Amino acid sequence: MNKLALDSDPLLSIRALSVSFENRFNATNVLHGIDLDVYVGESIGIVGESGCGKTVTWLAALGLLGHKVRTQGSILFRGSNLLGESQEVLNKVRGKKIAMIFQDPSSCLNPAHKIGSQICESLSLHRNLKGKTAKAEAIRLLNRVHIPNAEMRMDAYPHELSGGMNQRIMIAMALAGEPDLLIADEPTTALDATVQAQIVDLLNEIRKDSNMSMIVISHDLGMIADIAERIVVMYAGRIVETA
Repeated sequence: MNKLALDSDPLLSIRALSVSFENRFNATNVLHGIDLDVYVGESIGIVGESGCGKTVTWLAALGLLGHKVRTQGSILFRGSNLLGESQEVLNKVRGKKIAMIFQDPSSCLNPAHKIGSQICESLSLHRNLKGKTAKAEAIRLLNRVHIPNAEMRMDAYPHELSGGMNQRIMIAMALAGEPDLLIADEPTTALDATVQAQIVDLLNEIRKDSNMSMIVISHDLGMIADIAERIVVMYAGRIVETA
């Protein structure tokens, strides 16, 4: 990230974000006043123990926490507050402007549909591409994430591919909307060391080529050190250190 980016307004600005999960009797606070700025082209690593609120912060930003949740504060994306927006407005942000790669690709990809149809669905939803145009773009995205024999893989089902391949498919689907911000939640979990290194190199390559901002959530400090320009440490629902 260059100095000019820091001198400009943040792409995304979180202020005093608090999240509580409610049940019939009480509410449990899980985030306690998160403040964080993300600038254009910046890569931020979010680290902390399980349950500290890393993933919840970004699910809250995208309105994916369900109905029995109370959120307070503000999440400004290009000047517009995402908190409290309607699902119709958030649907135009998710995938198109802010994309998220979830932790387990095998549970996110539909086992009953071919890889090509799932990527083409994203292209149709976010960029209104249809038919041969969508197929050509899907093949380009598979080549972009270094899937060998991309045209042939379009007809494969998720169970026919390895964990590393499925993770690359998830990255391709996230790139389908050409987002400004990519959130990668534990993108190398359950992958062997060699494949982890390949995924890290791929994410670095994509970010530099597109000047896309990136949030990487992980327990792996070695991986975070290879990909992040700034590291945020969370503990018990709070940011305790940034460096």
